[in-house]
Amino acid sequence: MKSNDQLAATGHLLSATTPDAANSGFRWVILLVVWAAFTVSCVDRFAWASIAAPAGRALGFDLALLGALTTAFYVGYTVSCPIGGILADKLGSRATLAISMFPLAALTFCFSFVHTFWAGIALHLLMGFAAGAEYGATIKILTVWFGKDKGRAFGIWATGTSVSVVLANAIVPRFALAYGWQSAYQILGIATLVFTTICVLVVRDAPAGLSVPRISGARVAALLRNRNIVFVALGGAGALYGTLGFVAWASALLTVAHGLSPVVAGSVLMWFGVGAFLSKPLFGWLYDVLHRYARLVAVVDLALFIVLLVAFGKCSSTSGYFFIAPFLGAAAYGYTPLLIGLYTQASGPRLAGAAAGFVNTIWSVGSFISPILAGYVFAHGRSLDMTLGVIAAGPLAGAIFLCCVRSSPDVRVS
Repeated sequence: MKSNDQLAATGHLLSATTPDAANSGFRWVILLVVWAAFTVSCVDRFAWASIAAPAGRALGFDLALLGALTTAFYVGYTVSCPIGGILADKLGSRATLAISMFPLAALTFCFSFVHTFWAGIALHLLMGFAAGAEYGATIKILTVWFGKDKGRAFGIWATGTSVSVVLANAIVPRFALAYGWQSAYQILGIATLVFTTICVLVVRDAPAGLSVPRISGARVAALLRNRNIVFVALGGAGALYGTLGFVAWASALLTVAHGLSPVVAGSVLMWFGVGAFLSKPLFGWLYDVLHRYARLVAVVDLALFIVLLVAFGKCSSTSGYFFIAPFLGAAAYGYTPLLIGLYTQASGPRLAGAAAGFVNTIWSVGSFISPILAGYVFAHGRSLDMTLGVIAAGPLAGAIFLCCVRSSPDVRVS
């Protein structure tokens, strides 16, 4: 069984054989189609939250149980992430995208025919299971196709989540109001099918002339013992704990603890979203420029995240919230392309899919825990400072874990 250094060296040799890959303009076409497919799949993910109240009333679902469908989606998503990552390394990224997204399209369309709560739970569980395999396949594609500018590729691709939230909330409720929620899901299913077809037709596993060897079970086992990947996974879990905890409770903190109107609170959080959107390609560019110091940049970003959470909690004016929000959004999401760069640097292109699946599974744990824990603290104390303190514990832990990441060989495509 090969050591971690040998695994990294293998990735380096794989990259070094492709000097033309980094100069191929086709890689930007690859990025565009996988970004579009990812964005549409995220709209499928967020669609229920945008129309849960009216659709739930029409179906006769208990109001208190509407969020269970979203939870079911993420349970399926978390389970399938490592499976999809290993499939991407064993079968190839394009095949895994097809295995993931064609069923997602069909399941999204079929959700329009749901009449019972448990059928809705089952379909959302399966939708999440189908969608989760996409992540590892996409990360592997970008790792293989991009070299010195892969940080920018990761950053641009990651904006799909931000764009999809806007699209889901701007389009789906209006379409559901005009034509019915069932028609909204049918259109989403068709759109997913169309973009998936385009993606599978256009995407190639690797540039011409490059063969990406398939992996063995022994290599996956060695990957899971890779120190850097483990600490990046734990660091990202802490970071996402902070991000999702704040996103889940920011509006309530502003309206209940500081008395802002929902409209004003929404406007503040809109600027938070703008900062988050712009930060991803910006920090991706920083990874490309400072990739040998990506760990340090990520730690500094998480430290700024903590400082801005404190500043947000101490702020007492509406204008102050508007000023802090975009910087807080940038710090709360900017680490994403940095951490993707770090774990793909540790894994190399050959094992990038399995690494992505493993890391994203661990990251999801932070996403699950923080909204519940922050909500418990806020509900029992109504204290903005205490709630933000609990949220800030995540990026603090994340920064500590990232400090344990060691420098590893540069396995970028040269």
